[in-house]
Amino acid sequence: MVLLTAIAFGIMTLFRPTMAYPVKEWLGLERRPQAAPNSFYSVRIAPLFDEHCTGCHGPKRQKAKLRLDSYANVVRGGKHGAVIKAGNLQDSELFARLILPASNARAMPPDSKPPLAADEVTVVRLWIAAGASGVQPVDQIKGAPKPLEQVKFAAIDAVAVAKARAPLAAVVRKLQSRYPNVIAYESRESADLEVNASSMNSSFGDADITALRPLSDRIVWADLSGTAVTDGSSTVLATMKQLRVLRLMNTKITDATVLALVGLQKLRSLAVVGTEATDASNPLKGKGISIYDGKDEREAHRVEH
Repeated sequence: MVLLTAIAFGIMTLFRPTMAYPVKEWLGLERRPQAAPNSFYSVRIAPLFDEHCTGCHGPKRQKAKLRLDSYANVVRGGKHGAVIKAGNLQDSELFARLILPASNARAMPPDSKPPLAADEVTVVRLWIAAGASGVQPVDQIKGAPKPLEQVKFAAIDAVAVAKARAPLAAVVRKLQSRYPNVIAYESRESADLEVNASSMNSSFGDADITALRPLSDRIVWADLSGTAVTDGSSTVLATMKQLRVLRLMNTKITDATVLALVGLQKLRSLAVVGTEATDASNPLKGKGISIYDGKDEREAHRVEH
């Protein structure tokens, strides 16, 4: 009796799209569809579905009882039946929804999710047109756009960063409080510092440069343009041995400051447009340093960061 009931139940559910495949498998009438690891589906299609579709059609959530997190689930479709018809784009509901405008309520993915790029849609189109196989090798589907290389960022070693910053951390915090938005670390993984006092204009002068002296060994970039800095800051600037870029545009510095910078071995760019600096900057040019002094108007637009 139990067996007959199970068989009857199985026969009935064959007519229900979401139950047909599981019942067929249970009855031994059909094997679970599998994708080969190196197939076009596994290499090109599955990653697209995983990125764009499985949030709504995956293990945790199945809108319209549709899952797209495995080849078997893709083939099975949802509560309204198959969403992909092998070799038939016109009758493949999934593809039809992928090419709808984002404003359409039936578009996939919904407008709250990032849409597939044009090349990604092309990849899906070619796969379905070629038979939506789970085993067809990658090189057998011609014309597919090359996959974009995934950019991988090295993990930041927070412990190492904290250790490198530790010797000056307290001083940096104190000076950042004194000069808001002026002092910042060069990057999330660096202990080197950047100083941008240009927005402070005349309220930032030689005394303030002196206050930054404890940080001299870590400053790699500084913009003092438009401030009240004069040759009185040249001694402190000359101690910034890691300095690569220095902007002193529209300040009151003269040749004395430029000459004081000769000993900075890592300096690569110096901007002195709008100052009294003259050809005394030539010794720096001879060291391979780019000098922007306003003689060529184009230089003002090429000042390096």
